[in-house]
Amino acid sequence: MERLEGKNVLIIIPKDYYMESEFEPVFEAMNSEGANVLVASSKLKEAVGMKTGRTSPDVLIVDAIEGITGDSYVSAAKGVRQVKGVFHGVIVIGGSGARTYLWKDELLRLLLNDRHRTGMVVAAIGSAVPCLGKADLIQSLEVTTDLGNKKAIKEIEGMKGVIVDEPFTTHDRIFTVQNAASIEAFLNPFIEEVAKTAIK
Repeated sequence: MERLEGKNVLIIIPKDYYMESEFEPVFEAMNSEGANVLVASSKLKEAVGMKTGRTSPDVLIVDAIEGITGDSYVSAAKGVRQVKGVFHGVIVIGGSGARTYLWKDELLRLLLNDRHRTGMVVAAIGSAVPCLGKADLIQSLEVTTDLGNKKAIKEIEGMKGVIVDEPFTTHDRIFTVQNAASIEAFLNPFIEEVAKTAIK
């Protein structure tokens, strides 16, 4: 039984310099659980990874705020999909582009805040964790991030998040993930949480 059948999951990547080692396992896991997965970014051009990865977003962050309208999305080799509904899970991927393109993205802040407020599940990995701080979701919470990233740590502490050295943290449908090595530990709890959300 695919646990995420009928669920929509949004994976947000920086428009360039996203971390493939975070994106790929998450993308594969969500698809293998039957979720309808869309990739969002602030530009609809092909995003360049930190190494050799290339990913073309399906949708702009601004268009993802309203959830999924009935427009057709053409995704590589999958043909046209028409889907409607809300995103039950949102995962923000890190990489060196996260600080440049995502931390101060006002639309992303609105999207994360809205999804969490309406009972859905949000997550951020590594250097993308400050995005949850901008959305006012980690105040006084224990969170984790890439502990080698001093700028991310400073940003999170400035938003009153409490840094812990754990593979991932979860509190009230908010997940933070330390780095790519921690994704395996995080996936199952995240999938279980998304599976519990109401279908809309």
